[in-house]
Amino acid sequence: MSANANNPAVIAVLEEIAIWKSRADGEFAGSMAEVDKDEDAARRAIEEAQRQLLALATLRAELRERQSQVAMEAERRERAALREGLSTDRTVIEARAAALDAAIREREAALAKQLEDPEVAAAVEEYEKFVEVEAQLGSLPASYRRAILDHHERVRRRLEPVIAASNAGPPALGLDLVGVGVLFAVDPAEGTPEALVAVLPVPFAVCRDWAERKEDLASLFAYRVVAAVSRLLTAVGAGSAPIQYTELAGCLAVQVWLGDCALAGDLNERALEEIDALREEADELSAAGIELYGLWVRATMLADEEG
Repeated sequence: MSANANNPAVIAVLEEIAIWKSRADGEFAGSMAEVDKDEDAARRAIEEAQRQLLALATLRAELRERQSQVAMEAERRERAALREGLSTDRTVIEARAAALDAAIREREAALAKQLEDPEVAAAVEEYEKFVEVEAQLGSLPASYRRAILDHHERVRRRLEPVIAASNAGPPALGLDLVGVGVLFAVDPAEGTPEALVAVLPVPFAVCRDWAERKEDLASLFAYRVVAAVSRLLTAVGAGSAPIQYTELAGCLAVQVWLGDCALAGDLNERALEEIDALREEADELSAAGIELYGLWVRATMLADEEG
């Protein structure tokens, strides 16, 4: 509309307002278009983020499942390793038991051959007779007693190699030192133990066939460890706890019920102390080149694998 000087002033004002409103409406429309655009972009970003969150949640679940499988596999491998270790240690003990038995028989054969020598046999007979009459020497005259004692001393020196061979401990095999372990576990693992188990790397036949089985390194090993377990129980106030002997992976297992005992002492520390003491006193293990150690494991590692 063209300006007309004759038009009222209000018309010009209204025209300016209309122009301002039109410009404002245009700016509003442009701004709203930008907002709509940004809103669409944000909505798409949210949808993408939600998809990513869902994917991450799925991945997290997969990772947790994978980790649980790793834990289960690690436990299976650990259980298998312990059983393989028991089997290996049992094989070592059985092999060295045979070698030690052969060495003992060889020494006994050599001793028997020595005793076949007429001079040695006569000296042995004299030595044995002296032992029979030794208590009566005090009633003899001093000179006579001195002569008998001097003669006996000569006989003793003559027989020193034979006596030493007869009284000697187990012959050393001269083999490389190898470690074998006794496995210990308590159940439950935390809190007050209700049961103790010790697994020995010797065949269960040591216990099952003890009356018919020849005593060898494996049986001596079992006797010593069982005695050590008995000392352990006495030391912690469980000397009267019931003991059961069972088979685990072909080996001898000593199971002890502790639920009715008031334990006083550290089972873990005391068990290892007993193993250390046993290692020091077991001449037959040293002769066979075997070093004994104790190992505490989780009771679940000794259970049969499910399935």
